[in-house]
Amino acid sequence: MKKNILRIIIGIVIVSSFFNIKNQFNTLESANLKNDELKLKLEQMNILKNNLVKKIEYATSSAFVDSQRKELLGLGTDNDYWLDITPENTKTEIIREIHETNPETNPEKWIKLFTD
Repeated sequence: MKKNILRIIIGIVIVSSFFNIKNQFNTLESANLKNDELKLKLEQMNILKNNLVKKIEYATSSAFVDSQRKELLGLGTDNDYWLDITPENTKTEIIREIHETNPETNPEKWIKLFTD
């Protein structure tokens, strides 16, 4: 009787170990698939980032500014040259003096009246 119970317990442990190992392999396989998907998305995002960096560099270049002047504003022709003259740093700070008066409250007036 004891041998049969021991065999049943050992059988249950072996079967449960087998299913546990199988579940771990399935989990690892799904994690590898998820990693591959994320690597692919990362590569796509890097390509998109590089394209956006190139567009930003072009948008800040003088060639883009000149083409926008010609296209949108109708200023100049192909033979014209534009000079970008930056104004001098003439920053003037305007300081406005504020004279605030705090109106006295009635209790303050009573205190002044009787303490002075």
